[in-house]
Amino acid sequence: MLLNKLLKTGERPRPPTLSYWRNPGLLSIALFLGSTVYAQSDLGIAQYNSSNELLYPANLDEWIQTGASLGGEYSDNAFDPESPGNIGIVQMEPTAYRYFMQHHSYADGTMFLLSFYKGEGKSEPQLPGFVQGDLLAQEIHVIDKARFTEGRGFFLFRTPAPTSSVKVADGSECVACHNEHADFDGTFSQFYPTIRAHLQD
Repeated sequence: MLLNKLLKTGERPRPPTLSYWRNPGLLSIALFLGSTVYAQSDLGIAQYNSSNELLYPANLDEWIQTGASLGGEYSDNAFDPESPGNIGIVQMEPTAYRYFMQHHSYADGTMFLLSFYKGEGKSEPQLPGFVQGDLLAQEIHVIDKARFTEGRGFFLFRTPAPTSSVKVADGSECVACHNEHADFDGTFSQFYPTIRAHLQD
C-alpha cells in the first residue's frame, strides 16, 4: 500500500496499478467509498491551497479517536507477536464527528486521520505490552462527493513538520480496498466502536 511505502522510505509514492493490490489488511484505516449514503452538507473544514493540495490541519490534537490497531499496516507478512509492527491510530475531525452523531451520515468535508507510530516494547516503567513510540507517517482521507470524482481523496503526509499534500491519483488501490471491504460509506466503521454503535441504533 502507498502508506506502507511512505513508512519505509519517507517518499510520497505514485499509486501502483490495481494489480499490485492483493490484501486489504486488518485495518486499512483509513476509509472510504462503497455505499449509497450521500453527504447532506459541506462542512467547509478541509482547507486547500491554490494547487489543490490539502493543508495539514493545525488542530489534530483536538481530533476524536475512533479506532486503533497493532500490526495493522499493509503487509503480506504473518503477524509476529515478538515484533508486531506499528501502532495505528484513527481520529476524526470534531465537527465531522458531531455531524455524524446527529445525522448518522458523513457530510462533505469529513476528514479521518490515520497515524502510524512505532510500537515500543520497552517502557519505563516496564509494561507487559507495547506503547506508542515516534510518529512515522500520517494519512488523511477526505470524504467529499462534490469535490472528488471518486467521492473521496487520500493525502499522505511526511513527518516531521508537514505542510500540505497532493491527493493520491484516482484509481489507486486505496479506493479499491475501501470500496470493497469497508462497512459504511467507504469507511472501516466495523473497526470503530463508537461509530459502529451509532450505526446499529
